[in-house]
Amino acid sequence: MTTTPDSTSESITGITRDPRTREDSISAFTDHQSEDRIAAAFKAIGHPVRLRILNLLSRRKEPLCVCHIEERFALAQPTISHHLRVLRQAGLVNSKRKGTWVYYAACESGLAPLRAFLEQLEAGPFRALH
Repeated sequence: MTTTPDSTSESITGITRDPRTREDSISAFTDHQSEDRIAAAFKAIGHPVRLRILNLLSRRKEPLCVCHIEERFALAQPTISHHLRVLRQAGLVNSKRKGTWVYYAACESGLAPLRAFLEQLEAGPFRALH
């Protein structure tokens, strides 16, 4: 296939590339802020405890008190609070104070970009390799 500097070309994988930028045009995540948020979210769930906490919260309809989260782990309360803070800073969980207790819930708007990214990967050209 011949390309000129002003045209796009298709690689063997089917990804259209812009020869001027050398970037894939198929990506829905060309906004660097979106990429940074997604990377921060994946980094937050990169720790097994945070992944377990997020899994626990995402399967519940009602927020869960931090004391009920803590009892499911063999970790001290400050450690659980640290992991919850990391998840909250990444936008993956919300918190609400009721009296002296804090209740946590998965944040759908924070999880949606991760789902969209994973769906994009699943629908990509390498899906046939499974």
